[in-house]
Amino acid sequence: MPIIYETRGKAREYSELAANLYAGCGHGCTYCYAPSATFKQRDVFYNDPKCRKNVLREFEKDCVKLQRAGETRPILLSFTTDPYQPLDVTEKLTRHAIHCLDAHNLSVSILTKGGKRSERDFGLLMNMKDRAWYGATLVFTDEAMRQEIEPNAAPTAERIESLELAHSMGISTYVSMEPVWDPKQTLTMIEQTIGFVDFYKVGKLNYSPVAKTIDWKEFGFAAKELLESYNAKYYLKNDLRKCMGIE
Repeated sequence: MPIIYETRGKAREYSELAANLYAGCGHGCTYCYAPSATFKQRDVFYNDPKCRKNVLREFEKDCVKLQRAGETRPILLSFTTDPYQPLDVTEKLTRHAIHCLDAHNLSVSILTKGGKRSERDFGLLMNMKDRAWYGATLVFTDEAMRQEIEPNAAPTAERIESLELAHSMGISTYVSMEPVWDPKQTLTMIEQTIGFVDFYKVGKLNYSPVAKTIDWKEFGFAAKELLESYNAKYYLKNDLRKCMGIE
């Protein structure tokens, strides 16, 4: 089974190609869908993340095949794990993967809650020029809520600082605003990041009782109006557009 794979379903709204270098994630986000998607118990997924077996060797094989095929689509790191979770500080799989993608003239899209842990590789991304994107997931402005629900991820303020640094280095940046736990916090983060985020991807909250308390139509149009007031580039995910009646 290849490490770099074609995504399916809702995942294709984010990226058509992806790779997960680790099995499990130490960030411990309570809303994470990945434990059920990978058929793992949550405590094992959060507390015992591991490097996938022979992952770099297989990753390079995939890179060779994709280069020969003339692939230009970006490879997302990652969907079912975080490329800059604490384990990556010592294992450095993400750094090796970026090197490999660059060596084979392929493109990369980073999506992380790792904050400063990810800054180690900004030099690599900067050198890839128009073949690299750096993205952060932003959910909370309330740090107490962030600590409760995303206990081992970087503070939101730190993620925002990393986005600003990446942008200043000429790296294309984006934000994933999903899940949306509190619409007011999400709208505030849009205002906090205008000017150094090149693209916004906005979704909603699923699989949580909290989702039933939110007027998604109202939020969707508020986000759309705010982004357009700044002439920002954005994408509203299908689930949110359906709630807004603009399929």
